[in-house]
Amino acid sequence: MSRRLPCLALGLMLAAPAAVAAEPPRGVAEVASATFVLGCAAHVGALDKLHDRLQPGGDLYLPRLPEAAAKPFLQGRPGEAYIRDEAGVTLALVPSDDQCAVFVRRVAANAINAQVEKDLKAAVGRYFTVQPGGRDTKGALTSRFIDLVPTQTYREELLKKHGREPSGLRVIVTTSESANPDLQAIITIGLREP
Repeated sequence: MSRRLPCLALGLMLAAPAAVAAEPPRGVAEVASATFVLGCAAHVGALDKLHDRLQPGGDLYLPRLPEAAAKPFLQGRPGEAYIRDEAGVTLALVPSDDQCAVFVRRVAANAINAQVEKDLKAAVGRYFTVQPGGRDTKGALTSRFIDLVPTQTYREELLKKHGREPSGLRVIVTTSESANPDLQAIITIGLREP
């Protein structure tokens, strides 16, 4: 990834609240969204830091799946997968591709879409404008795009630091309630194409 990615991630890391061991989230959509926002979104370009926080004793600790159980989430690439089994939520890290994704076993499409957008606005609204980026439907799969565009002040910081227009980030929430009964949503984040 480019050198801009860690700077964009800085805004996400600064904006993401620390994990709190308060009452558990009320639903799978909340658990999945919180796992994505505090994990993948807050650590774009800094997966090594996320990896450290996921380990025993880390503030985002999740149990690591054994290699055989992690394979479907890594799609043949080297990496690791961590699970929130009670909610059917798995976070996968693929460091060589600088990718992080959250997989959700069972969740309603409208619930996960609304929760991710709400949580992103709460976590990064100071640094990014969170705006709909469109939809794409292929068969039973629907992908909803949420663009994170640097706010004017943050944009100016990035422009000053890198000398070019920042591209922002794109969150993709892919859902299907019928394609695979054991996997109904995947949430990813990456650089937004201009």
